[in-house]
Amino acid sequence: MQVTVLAEDRLTAQGVEAHLIADDRVRLLPADAEERPDVLLLITDDLGERTFAVLKRYCPEDPAGAPRLVLVANRPTAEQLVRVVGLGLVAFMSRERTTLADITEMLCAVARGAASLPQSMLGSLLEQIRTGQWNDQGVGADDESSSLTTRELAVLRQLAAGFSTTEIAAALHYSERTVKYIIHEIIARHGLRNRVHAVAFALRNGLL
Repeated sequence: MQVTVLAEDRLTAQGVEAHLIADDRVRLLPADAEERPDVLLLITDDLGERTFAVLKRYCPEDPAGAPRLVLVANRPTAEQLVRVVGLGLVAFMSRERTTLADITEMLCAVARGAASLPQSMLGSLLEQIRTGQWNDQGVGADDESSSLTTRELAVLRQLAAGFSTTEIAAALHYSERTVKYIIHEIIARHGLRNRVHAVAFALRNGLL
C-alpha cells in the first residue's frame, strides 16, 4: 500500500516514516508526490482550518479517487468529525494511546477494507445527523436513487459495526468480490467518499 504521512511537526513525521519504511507492506510517498497515496495518515493535536485545507488538496472531484484517511489525533469535536468524514476518514486513533505498532496494524487493516471509528465517535456523528447538522452538498435522499437494496443495507450494517471486507463476506455468505462490488456501487451511485461516508449517508437518511 502507498502511504503518505502528514504531521504538524517534522520530528513526528520522521519517526513514523522511519518505522513504516521498515515494513515491506508499505511504500511511503512524500507529501508533494504527484502520485496519489492509497492511505493518508494524518497525525495532529488539533484539527484546525490549516489542517482541513491540507486535506482538501487530496480530495479529487471524483470521490472514488480519494485516499483513505487514517486520523491520529486528540478528541475531535462533533463538528470536526463531520467535516473529516466528508474528506475521506475511515479510521480514528487516539493520539494519547496509540503506538507505532498500532499505526502499522491499522494501516494494514484499512488497506484490506476495514474501517474503525470508536463507538463514542459514531455516537457523535449520529447526533449530528439527527440534529440536521450534517451538510453534504449534492448528496441527498430526495430521489429514487437514494434507496438501498436489502443486500446493500446488510453490507452497510456490517460496515457500521467495523467489520472488514473479509469478515462481511463470511457473515453474509458472499464472496469478497461481491462485497466490494456492492460497496463500490453504493459509493459511486451516491457520490460518496468512502465506506465510512456511505455509513454516515445511510444514517443521515434514516436507512440504517
